[in-house]
This record gives sequence, structure tokens and C-alpha cells, in this order.
Amino acid sequence: MVPAECVAWCRVQQYGVLVLDDMAAVDLDWWNHRLTDHAIPVRLTGRDLDGAVTDRGVAVITRGDLITGGVGLGEVGVLYMAAAWLSAHRDRDRLRRFVDVRTPSSRAGLEFAAITAALAVCRQPHLMSFPKIGSSDRLWSGWPRTPGVGAAVTSLYCWAVHHNTVTVSPGVRPQLLDQQAVASLIHLGWVANPVAASFTWARYTRYCALLHTWAHQAQVPAELIEMWLVARWRQRATPRTSHPDHHRQ
Repeated sequence: MVPAECVAWCRVQQYGVLVLDDMAAVDLDWWNHRLTDHAIPVRLTGRDLDGAVTDRGVAVITRGDLITGGVGLGEVGVLYMAAAWLSAHRDRDRLRRFVDVRTPSSRAGLEFAAITAALAVCRQPHLMSFPKIGSSDRLWSGWPRTPGVGAAVTSLYCWAVHHNTVTVSPGVRPQLLDQQAVASLIHLGWVANPVAASFTWARYTRYCALLHTWAHQAQVPAELIEMWLVARWRQRATPRTSHPDHHRQ
């Protein structure tokens, strides 16, 4: 059953402001220089302090921007935008890490065949009931074959491309898989692997189903449930991180 404090918090939030306008200040130079160095035809853009679109310096990317897409290589651009947003977000505690999505030793023109095939799987309309474990387009864990990308970034990409889609279970869509949200669920009594990065696809789909179950009970969007879980974790963690001994070497 959804906690009463979760219902109270979610019902006073504005989805457009809290979710779609959720901003991250991204160092575009850091990302775009590495994209160029790795010969990946993607260039990230954001908005500067005046609201103008730019591909240089530190710029704002919102979560809603992921839905409208990236520049270059189509869906691969969206994936890199998701990675940049997630790593730069003030509340997500992600390390900034560049992922090279090219296939090593591929013939010319096929460097991006594997990642584009994996992202096509992510866009399947019945994603939440697809896969069959061990199929050629899945890893043993059930996730699409996106080596090195990681579950968090992949889940955010899936959220972006399925934002307006209802998948096989009524109302259940991919949601962002965040370690802090998982930690909050474990604290609330959810029995699961506590390490989000090691979630199998089956466990991830159960995680999404739980968020949507609570969302249905609270009559709010599932994204707000996930954000409440993160906020709850950060609130619980604050006393520990602010302890006088925290910064001792």
C-alpha cells in the first residue's frame, strides 16, 4: 500500500514543473569534445542563461528535452542526452562517465549497428513484457544489449521513448531506475536486490509495476512516486552526510 506521506507529497506537485522541467546543468564541452574525439556523430545541445540553444559551455537540459530527441544519429543522440542529464543532475548522484557505444573492430559503416539494434528493442511497443531471456537481442539478464551503458541510463532512455505509450500492462511504462529510489523501497519493506545496477530485467519490470501500482492508488503519475522515493532517501541521508566527521580524511 502506498504510504500516506507519499500521497500527500505527490498530490501537491505539478507534473510539468517537477518532472518535465527537471533541469540539469550539463558541461556540453566535456561531452561534445569526447563525442568528436570518438568519431561519434552526435552533438549535445542545451539552453544558456538567456534561453538560447547552444552546444557550448554549461547549459541546461530538462528531462522533457529527452522526449523531443537529440541531435545526430537519431536515437543514439537521445541516449547520450539521457546519460548527460543523469550524470549532471544535482539529486541523482551519478558519476560523469563517457560511454563509447561503437562496436569495437566493426567494419566501416557498422560501428553503430549493435547500439541502434538495442535501442530498437527498447522502442518495442510491448517492451515491458518483452523479452524472452536468452533471445539474440537480449543479455542473459534480460536487458537489451547496450554494453557499458548501464541500467540507469537505459531505463531513462526507455522512459523517454515510452513517455506517452501504454505498454502490455495497463498504465505500466518504463520508469527511471535510481539507486536512491530502490534504497527507499528497501527501507519501506520491499524485498529485492538492493543494488539497482544489478537488477535483471524481470526485477526492473516488477519495480516499474510497483511504482505504477502506488501511482494508481494515489491517483498521481508514477514519475512522482519515483521522485518522492528519491526525496525521501535524500532526507534520510542528510543527517549522515552532514555529520561533523563526514569530511575527515
